[in-house]
Order: sequence, then structure tokens, then C-alpha cells
Amino acid sequence: MQKYLLIFSILFIAAINNEGQNNTNHNWKPLIIDDAQRLWYDRSQLDTINNANFDIWILEMHRPVLSLEGISENIMRTKTLYTVDLQAYKYGLKTVVYYDPSNQVIKSFHYDTNSLNEEYKYIFPITENSFMQKLIDELLRLRKLKEPVK
Repeated sequence: MQKYLLIFSILFIAAINNEGQNNTNHNWKPLIIDDAQRLWYDRSQLDTINNANFDIWILEMHRPVLSLEGISENIMRTKTLYTVDLQAYKYGLKTVVYYDPSNQVIKSFHYDTNSLNEEYKYIFPITENSFMQKLIDELLRLRKLKEPVK
């Protein structure tokens, strides 16, 4: 019995550490911080963006807390994995995770975009002055800074 308890404890601790590691792999940098919006992007993904199609995590803080139909808890923050197509100048959703005020996951959704046609994979246009355009401008600015001087 003690052997099973020890194995269960080790597996439980490993699962907690793995979840903690997933959360600490992000390198959140502010994108928009004002009275209307509080958004951060995961700068650690910058080095993986090598072509016109890429994925990027965005973290959004909701003040006041967000309420959505079908979710009974108050949503304090949302972490979203977007997929972007710069050639079509559109983006779509891959994953959305909702957190309560105590930073616990309320609900998460994963969208299987790999099986979708391009027309349905990127359903949102990147509009002028949107958070996505600001993100792309920021990523291009950072890329330019990383390029060696010729």
C-alpha cells in the first residue's frame, strides 16, 4: 500500500511540476497596457517565427472580470494561442484558456485547425489599429533589431 501511495505521490508532483513548467516557459512582454486593454505576448516565440504562417500566445487581463455564457465563474485572464497568416493578413484561434481570479483554469478550448481548409483556419481579418496589427508591428520591429547591420 505504501508503495502505491509513493508512486501516486511522485506522479502527482510530476504533474504539478510539468504544469508549472508549461506556465514558466512563456516570456510575457507588454503589448498594450492602458485603461481599455491589458495584453502581453510571448516573446520567447519570436525566434520560432520564420515564415508567413506562425502561432503566438497572447495573455489578456480582464478588468472588470469577464463573464461569458456557459461559464459560471468570473474570468480574470485569458491565454490564447493564435495562428497567423501574414500573406492573407488573417488570423484564427488554436487554443483558449480561461483563468479565475485565483489563477486557476476555469475552462480551456482547443480547436483542431490542422484539419481545416485555409479559408476556415484564418477567419479573422487583421484590421488597422487592432491588437493583432500592433503585435505584428512589434514582432517586425524586434526582428529588425535582431538583424545584423550590413
